[in-house]
Amino acid sequence: MEKQRIHVLIIDDEPMLRRSIADFLSDEDRYEIHQAEDGESALDLLQANTVDICLVDMRLPGINGIEFILKAQQASPTLRFLIHTGSPEEQLPMSTLQGIAGFRGAIFKPITNLMELVRAIDRALL
Repeated sequence: MEKQRIHVLIIDDEPMLRRSIADFLSDEDRYEIHQAEDGESALDLLQANTVDICLVDMRLPGINGIEFILKAQQASPTLRFLIHTGSPEEQLPMSTLQGIAGFRGAIFKPITNLMELVRAIDRALL
């Protein structure tokens, strides 16, 4: 019996970074990858596709990462989220994030060990 694939939505406005993460995860046969460059496109993708977990950049054009998460959580309460940010000095609004059932943590850019991302996704879906 074939194992069900995990659908990951990568939301990042840096095309090279987004594609490298997508390419790496695509090499793992268990992931189906979707990509968006901004929150609005990501919300459209969520309406048209099955997604299990979103890897969300905090600083996005248009709606930011937190606004995306709040809107996406309303539309799909079982969706999981990992924050992906290049700004560790930026204060993550932990009180807001902890109130979101699907929030599963933060990963800071640059990701130097992509296997850490795979482990974070696995932990987030448990």
